[in-house]
Amino acid sequence: MTIPAGTLVPRDARDFGNYQLIAKLATGGMAEIFLARPTGAKRNDDVLVLKRILPHLAEDEHFVTMFRDEADLAAQLIHKNVCHVHQFGEFAGTWFIAMEYLHGVPLSRMMTRLSKAGKMLDIRMVAGIIIQACEGLHSAHEARGPDGALLNVVHRDVSPPNIMVCGDGTVKLLDFGIAKARGANSRTRTGTVKGKNAYMSPEQILGKPLDRRSDVFALAIVMYEMLAIKRLFHRDSDFLTFKAITEEPIPDIRDRRPDVPPGMRAALIQAMARDPNGRFESAQAFGVAIRNSLATVGGPATPQDLARLLFTDFGDEMSARDEILKAADDIGTGPTQPPPIAVKVVAKPPPIPVAIPAQSGELAQERQRTRQPTGPMGSVPSIMVNPGTGRVVLQQPEDVIDLSSNMPADTWMADPDTNLLRGHRWKSVRNTAIAIAVLVAITAVIILVVKSGGATEDAPIAAVPSDAAVRKAIVDPIDAGDDGHDNIVALSHFGFFSLTASAKTTIFIDGRNMGETPMTRVPLPPGPHKVHAVGPKGKSKDLKITIYGGKDTDEGVINW
Repeated sequence: MTIPAGTLVPRDARDFGNYQLIAKLATGGMAEIFLARPTGAKRNDDVLVLKRILPHLAEDEHFVTMFRDEADLAAQLIHKNVCHVHQFGEFAGTWFIAMEYLHGVPLSRMMTRLSKAGKMLDIRMVAGIIIQACEGLHSAHEARGPDGALLNVVHRDVSPPNIMVCGDGTVKLLDFGIAKARGANSRTRTGTVKGKNAYMSPEQILGKPLDRRSDVFALAIVMYEMLAIKRLFHRDSDFLTFKAITEEPIPDIRDRRPDVPPGMRAALIQAMARDPNGRFESAQAFGVAIRNSLATVGGPATPQDLARLLFTDFGDEMSARDEILKAADDIGTGPTQPPPIAVKVVAKPPPIPVAIPAQSGELAQERQRTRQPTGPMGSVPSIMVNPGTGRVVLQQPEDVIDLSSNMPADTWMADPDTNLLRGHRWKSVRNTAIAIAVLVAITAVIILVVKSGGATEDAPIAAVPSDAAVRKAIVDPIDAGDDGHDNIVALSHFGFFSLTASAKTTIFIDGRNMGETPMTRVPLPPGPHKVHAVGPKGKSKDLKITIYGGKDTDEGVINW
């Protein structure tokens, strides 16, 4: 049975070995994600997230091996700031990972909400989140195998969607699905790349070897965007994004946030050095520098501060997640579940910790105030629940700053030697060649038309293609790719020439009769051109012009 993402799982489809599936949260490139609980469990403390490989990939050895690598690696990363994996196993021919359920708000969602409201995060809050992320990242980088040797983990996808701020103020690093470590069995496939492109390090884009400093660069981008509430490197195409990361000047954070302390700015600049040797040697060192930079302003926000921020400014988000848990309670009621079915367990699951820590005092009272009235899911007006449908609405980013990628991370897989910038440049060269070929064909057709009509140098060409015609003739045959951005790149390889005169004038460009003035936006290939103007009584003038791709060249007025 195919269950749509964002819906409760039908009663007859809940059994999955030793687990009960509650709701399907999302479907990615290689797996589907469910809210679940161990069979027989009745408390919300026992809910977890179950990630299982998609049925059509179950027979793909590459994907199964990569899935196993993710589980094997994640099971070795035990730290309070890393999402914990409970179990890896197989049931009915389907491999799955059971992991910790996090009751909180993704950083991408927080930033999008702030951007939409025109608000900024306090620098202490930014520091508090990033420092915890640094601690989780450092623990992963320092992880060791059974032999005691470093695993040399590189996350490779540190980005806002993969950082969760939980209800108790703990920050969790998520999704090591594309991380690489010493001894991993899976090999990435040639021609693709792992990681969200706007958060890649220069060496990741250029296909160079990666180490922990690549993750430091990515986390620095996240910190910059948290301070600015504005995308740093994201552009309208992958190529332009890669070019921005590797070549363009990085805007000074003080242009957006003059209140950033000098020490924090210095730490940010060092972490984003394009040469890895210029960065901090570790995420821990980055975090220490941030902490030290705020010593005179009260230090970074504590977990209690972050918890208060969540339940004060993002109370509706937290209440919506409470309603998901209430729905889980409702699902848990009813006929007694059948006995557990034997499941092949590959990694022994540790005891499942409390997913939502008990809270007391002011914070507990605050949580109660922010909780919406309980009831059937279809009656809850919240962000996570769509009224009247009983559907759990996925947290997709708005169009405000688009801080999270719509592409599942596990669809971005790559040969580590892939130079993305070079690949996109070759693509641009290909498109240019196609465009030039089309232009040559158009020119040949025009010449044939002129010759067939017996035109001479004194007779104008039958028709000069209009701007719209040029766009159609040049752009349409090119592979659109990247939502049409390649078309824009292709069009930039042509320029437009304009010229007027005080009296009727016939214009020849490079020996071709182009018609009479006024001439407006005549398409020409970039480079130097000779213009011969013939005016009243046979008077003539010669001009030399230079056309630039994607730009207009207006020579003004010829006065006779």
